[in-house]
Amino acid sequence: MDWIDEKIGQFRKWIRNLSVKWALAAYLLLAFCGAFVCTWTIRQYCTVRYNELIQSYGIYGAMDSIKTVGSLNSIEEIVYLLPEKERSEMAALQLIFTVSPWICVGAGSAGAAVLFYRNRMRRPFEILRKGAEEMGRHNLDFTVSYDSKDEMGQLCRTFEQMRREVVADREALWRKIEDQKEINAVFAHDMRTPLTVLRGYSELLYRYAPEGKVSEEKLTSTLKLMSQQLKRLEDYTRTMRQIRSFEELEITRTETTKAHLYSLIQEITEPLNLVGDIRILTAAGGSDASVWLDESLFLEVLENLLSNALRFAGKEVEILLDYEQDRLFLYVRDDGPGFDTEGLASAAEPYFRGRDPAVRAEETGGVQEHFGIGLHICRVLAEKHGGCLNLANSVEGGAFVSVSFFCRKS
Repeated sequence: MDWIDEKIGQFRKWIRNLSVKWALAAYLLLAFCGAFVCTWTIRQYCTVRYNELIQSYGIYGAMDSIKTVGSLNSIEEIVYLLPEKERSEMAALQLIFTVSPWICVGAGSAGAAVLFYRNRMRRPFEILRKGAEEMGRHNLDFTVSYDSKDEMGQLCRTFEQMRREVVADREALWRKIEDQKEINAVFAHDMRTPLTVLRGYSELLYRYAPEGKVSEEKLTSTLKLMSQQLKRLEDYTRTMRQIRSFEELEITRTETTKAHLYSLIQEITEPLNLVGDIRILTAAGGSDASVWLDESLFLEVLENLLSNALRFAGKEVEILLDYEQDRLFLYVRDDGPGFDTEGLASAAEPYFRGRDPAVRAEETGGVQEHFGIGLHICRVLAEKHGGCLNLANSVEGGAFVSVSFFCRKS
């Protein structure tokens, strides 16, 4: 029995996988065979019954080859002598005998069409109709599946492939929108520190230059630093305009020294100390060394860490630069409340705001100033430079953030 069931299952599967045209031909062939059998059966019955009616009058033979005896020479004479009931039945039998092939062929064809639609077409049509309705409602969270290798199965698989491509295109478009959103947030976020530096230098000149307290050498140096900051803003603006995603930012290593990088840190923190209430302390550990580093990337990470530290610090921020075994380390510590448990786990995730006071201001109707992407930017840039970002709380209190950069030429 198991072998028979297996063979029946294989035969059904073979039938199900037939192409539509061959399946239709098979249904029609079966219908014609059934019509032939039905026609033969009906005609046999009509012949037998017809002969039963006329045998009492000495007439024998089939309906199309009747032989008469005695003085009766034709079937019309025989029928004329029969009672009205028998004459009516014989007429009906003759009519059925004549039209039965057409009736059986017509009924068989109609039945074949109904069975063919129900068994081979209704289910895939229903699947495709439901899929089209879901797509019409902008819902792509469904699957089109029809287990057959015929044309309808191929059509369903094509429909499913189209749905997947639409989903992929929608996800790609969504990623582009998110990337553009992130780029806009990064641009707005990273413009603040250079602008603050420029504001510090301009206030320095505005406050002391008219009184003659700024020497010509100091004035020239300050203007040069301001020019450098403006060039950095121009370069940064051009870069942000050209890239479509923050991940597309390319790393360009150039040879520099730790002492030069430390001087850049001082150039940024000096004006911030002039215009802010929080004191920024800087230090460099170890001996000087040549490093291969993307300087603009390093400064962007520094400014993001410094911006975050200034937002949470109470009175003081410390910056330490160190180099060891082809890696440059940048440490930033503030004396603020530090990271809570959620912050340690998620502060480097995009758009994480935690307990930022700017967020609370927004919730109460204030202006939002924090995008929640500063540490995320630092992590992405550090990883692109072969390093990493780590978050911790200082033993002295406050947040402690370290970033490493791989500084070998290749």
